[in-house]
Amino acid sequence: MASVVPTPHENPETPVEREARLARGRAFIAEGLADIAAGRFIEGEEAVRWLEAEIAEAEDASR
Repeated sequence: MASVVPTPHENPETPVEREARLARGRAFIAEGLADIAAGRFIEGEEAVRWLEAEIAEAEDASR
């Protein structure tokens, strides 16, 4: 029996867009690491509530 080989999807992202996206990701990571080093972080239920609020805000913005 022959197996179906999936065809790769085309990435509409240009090299410039990709580098911009990766640069934003690196900046977010650097910001987070700096916050942790400075003692600015939340834990436990407070972190869960913050994440849920962020998700809700992102969902509202996408509508």
